[in-house]
Amino acid sequence: MMKIKMRVFCWVLSLFCAIRTEGFAVRGPAMPLIVQLGASVTLPCSVDTPLPLLELEVQWMREDSGSLVHLFQEGESRPESQSPAYSGRADFLSEEISKGNFSLLLRNVTTEDKGLYKCVVHTVHESNETKVKIDIERLVVTGADLPISAYAGQDVILNCSVDTHVPLKELEVEWIKTNGEILVLLFSEGENRPESQHERFRGRAEFFSEEIPKGNFSLKLRDVKTEDKGEFMCKVHTDRESVNAPAWLQGLGK
Repeated sequence: MMKIKMRVFCWVLSLFCAIRTEGFAVRGPAMPLIVQLGASVTLPCSVDTPLPLLELEVQWMREDSGSLVHLFQEGESRPESQSPAYSGRADFLSEEISKGNFSLLLRNVTTEDKGLYKCVVHTVHESNETKVKIDIERLVVTGADLPISAYAGQDVILNCSVDTHVPLKELEVEWIKTNGEILVLLFSEGENRPESQHERFRGRAEFFSEEIPKGNFSLKLRDVKTEDKGEFMCKVHTDRESVNAPAWLQGLGK
């Protein structure tokens, strides 16, 4: 009889321990979130199975500074606990919390919002977390400040530098001779497209291919001709925007 009681006790104890130690996973996005300035973004954070709300605490925090972005505690959101930088801008999706969704809506994104965030979920027995990175969408194109001078027959370099988070395959760069909108050179879908050049520049204009991964889309123009004189434009396109940078070629004669 004693042996049976011991077996039952051990079975109950093992079941209790299994219940207590059964963990939960906190899920977030696999990739950084790319956000435009002034836009709103939802930072994902969820668990597979809903958790008891009164035993639950969820903290959204900045990984770098430790600032508290938002807090859910004792069954309620606690906006009074937020860092002033997020007051009135960061909210839980209240109707989703009971479903195990602790995602955060962040409005009016600023440059200061860029960085790493973490969503920490606490229960009586366990804590787990996920991290979310925000990147600010950017496309900065820089050309030459001053005109480039050259004699006919010389080689010149027209500068164009691109700073962006956009992958090369999603970037299109055109060099245009503005007088006549002539296509000088094209980079598209991750490749140079010399076959697209206007015949006037074929074999004379090229990118520095090894520099493109660094964002250098400068144009090398060989054997300058007097008709090359004037404005060139480096036009950079993404799915969402286009930015241009001019360059001027000043001829000095023969």
